[in-house]
Amino acid sequence: MVISKGQFQHLSETSHNLNIYIFPLITLLVLFHIQYSTSLKVQFLDLSGNKLVGSLPSKVSGLSQLSILRLDHNFLSGRVPSWLFSLPSLVELMLNSNKLNGTFELDKLSEISKLEQLSLSDNALSSFTSASNANYSLPNLVSLELSSCNISEFPNFVRNLEGLYFLNLSYNRVHVIEADMFLKLKGLEVLDLSHNIPLFVRNNSEVDLVLPLFVELSLSSCNITELSNFLTTQESLNFLDLSNNNIQGQVTEQENNWGSNLVDLDLSKNLLTALEYYPWKSIEILDLGSNLLEGPLVTPPPSTMVFLISNNRLNGEIPSSICDPARSDYLLILDLSYNNLSGAISKCLGLRHLAGLNLQGNSFHGNVLDFCVERNSVLESLNLNKNDFDGSLPKSLANCSGLEVLNLGNNKINDTYPYWLGDLPGLKVLVLRSNYFHGQIAHSANKSHFSNLQILDLSHNMFSGFLPTTYFTNFKGMMNLANVDMAYMGGPSQYYTDSIVLTMKGEEIVLERILTIFAAIDMSSNRFEGTIPETVGNLISLIVLNFSHNHLTGHIPSSLGNLAALESLDLSCNRLVGEIPSQLTGLNFLEVLNLSDNHLVGLIPQGKQFNTFLNDSYVGNTGLCGFPVSKSCGRSDPPPAIYDEREVDSAFGLNGKFVMMGYGCGLVFGFSAGYIMMTIRKPKWLVGMIQRAGNRVLRRFKKNR
Repeated sequence: MVISKGQFQHLSETSHNLNIYIFPLITLLVLFHIQYSTSLKVQFLDLSGNKLVGSLPSKVSGLSQLSILRLDHNFLSGRVPSWLFSLPSLVELMLNSNKLNGTFELDKLSEISKLEQLSLSDNALSSFTSASNANYSLPNLVSLELSSCNISEFPNFVRNLEGLYFLNLSYNRVHVIEADMFLKLKGLEVLDLSHNIPLFVRNNSEVDLVLPLFVELSLSSCNITELSNFLTTQESLNFLDLSNNNIQGQVTEQENNWGSNLVDLDLSKNLLTALEYYPWKSIEILDLGSNLLEGPLVTPPPSTMVFLISNNRLNGEIPSSICDPARSDYLLILDLSYNNLSGAISKCLGLRHLAGLNLQGNSFHGNVLDFCVERNSVLESLNLNKNDFDGSLPKSLANCSGLEVLNLGNNKINDTYPYWLGDLPGLKVLVLRSNYFHGQIAHSANKSHFSNLQILDLSHNMFSGFLPTTYFTNFKGMMNLANVDMAYMGGPSQYYTDSIVLTMKGEEIVLERILTIFAAIDMSSNRFEGTIPETVGNLISLIVLNFSHNHLTGHIPSSLGNLAALESLDLSCNRLVGEIPSQLTGLNFLEVLNLSDNHLVGLIPQGKQFNTFLNDSYVGNTGLCGFPVSKSCGRSDPPPAIYDEREVDSAFGLNGKFVMMGYGCGLVFGFSAGYIMMTIRKPKWLVGMIQRAGNRVLRRFKKNR
C-alpha cells in the first residue's frame, strides 16, 4: 500500500488554512494504524511541505516495507530517532528543511544498505560522529545532500561512497578540500561546495585526479584566490561556478588551456584585471560581470549564447566581429552595462535576433538603432539607459512584439510621446525619464494600448498639456496585481535582472530588482497642467505615484484613497487647492507623502499613517493648519485629539500594529529597508513619532500630578 501526500490532503489543507501544527496528531494516527493493522503494508509516506512541528516518535514498528519517507520542508525538531536506520527497505529519506538538531550518528547509516537518496540539508545538526574508525559504505547511495548542516570538516564516510553521483555540502564551514578525498568517487557528476568560507582546494596527490563523469562544480563564495590543478584537469566539466571569490590576475594566451568542454562558466564578482582571449571554446553561457577588466572588449567565442560582462572598466567601441555571421544563430543575451564603452552602435546589433540587450551606463552616442526592422518576437528586454543617444525613436521598435522592458532613460532623445508603443502586447516597463521628449500626450481610443504596463516613467522631460486620462483607464496592469506571484522581473531566462531608478521624496532610489507585483507612475518634472483625473484612483496596484513639479491645478481627488497598495505619494510643487481628502488616511501602507509647495488649505487629516508624517510633507502650504504644522486651527493643544492612549501604548510596545503602520510595512520598500535607510540617511518619521509619543506621555504625567 502507498500512503501519499495526496491522501492526507484534507489534513494538510486544515493545517494550512487554520494555521494549526498537527504533526504529533498525524503521526500518532498514521503510525498507530500502521502498527495495529495486519493488512497494511506501507511503501510510500509523504508528509512534506506542511507546517508540522514537534519531534519524531522515539519508537515505531511495522514499517518493514517502507521504501520512501518524505518529511522535508516542515518544522520538525529534536534528534533524528534511531528507528529510521532500522528500515530495511528504505530507498529514499528526505528530512531536509526542518529544525532537527543534535549529533548525527553516521554508524547508523550503514544499517540502511538499500538507501539511494538521503537529504539532511537545512537543519541544525551539530556534528557527525562515528563510534569507531571503521570505514563503512552505502553501496547504493547515489545522492547525498548535506547543505546548511553546520559541518566543519569533510565527512570521512563520503570517501567510500563509490556509487555517489550527487553531493551537496554547500553553506557549511568546510575549510579544506583535497583531491584524494574523491579517489573512489569515479561516478561523481555533481558537486556543490559553495558558501564554505574560506575553502582551500588542494591537490596533494602526485597523480592528477580526473573524474571521468564530473560535469558540474559549484565553488561560489568560498574566498578562493586562484585556480587549483584539480579544477583545470577535469576535462568532462560542463558547468563551473566560481563567482563571488577573490580570483585575481589575467587570462592570457600564454595560460594553459583549461575548461575546453565548459558550457556554463560564472567568474563574476572576482578580481580579474585583463582578458586577452577565451580558452573556453565550447562556452555557451559566460558571466564575467563585476571584475576589474580593462582594455578593449574581446569578442566571445562563436558558441556563446549568453555573454555578461557588466560592471568592469572596458573601453573603446564594440568590435565589429561581434556581428560575425558565424554567430548569428547563437548570441541571444548581451550585457555590456556599466563600462566605459563608447562610439556608435553597429547597425548589425539591431538586426540580430537578440532576446536581451543591456548597454546602460556607457557613453554610446548617435541615434537609437532600428531594432526589429522585421517583426521580431524574440527581443524581451532593451536597456539603453545612461548613454548619449539622441535623435528620435525609430518606429521599428513597434515590431518588437515580445518586448517587455524598454528603458531609454537618461539620454538626449528628442521626440514626442511614442504612442505607437502601445501596440506592444507584453510591454510592462517603459522608462523615458531625463530626455527631451515634448508635446502633449494625445488621448487613445484603443482600450488595449499599454494594457499590461506596470511601470511608466516619463519624468524630467518637457511634456505638456493635460494628464492622459484615457491611458489611466487602459492601464489594466496597474489594477490587477493582487493575484500575481511575487518574484523578480528579469531579463530573458533570468540571466540578469532589470533595474530602474525612481524619484521618491526628492531622492533618486535605484531598485536593483523589480518585483513582479510592483507598479509605479512617475510623471514628475514636466509641464503638465489641469486637474488630476479621478480615474487614477482605479489603479489600485500602484505602489509609487509621482506627479510632482508640474503645473497641476484643482483639488486632490478623493479617489486616491482607493490606492490601497500605495507606499509613496508625491504631489509637491504644483498649484493644487482645497483640503487634503480625509480618504487618504485609509492608505495603510503609505510610507512617503509629499504635498509641499501647493495651495492647500484646512485641517490636516489625522490617523494611521498620517500620524507619522512630519512638517516637510506639508511645507509651503500656508493655508494648512493642525498637527504637525505650527499653525493652529483654533485649538490650543491639538495633539491630544490626535493620539489615542492605546495607540501610544502600542507604539512603545512595538507591537505588530506599530510595525505595520511604520517602518517596514511596504511590499517593495520593506524588502529594501536597509538600502532605503542608507539612502534617506535616517527615518525622520520614526524620530518624530517617538518624540510625539513621548510628549503625549509627558502631558499625561503632568495632568495626573
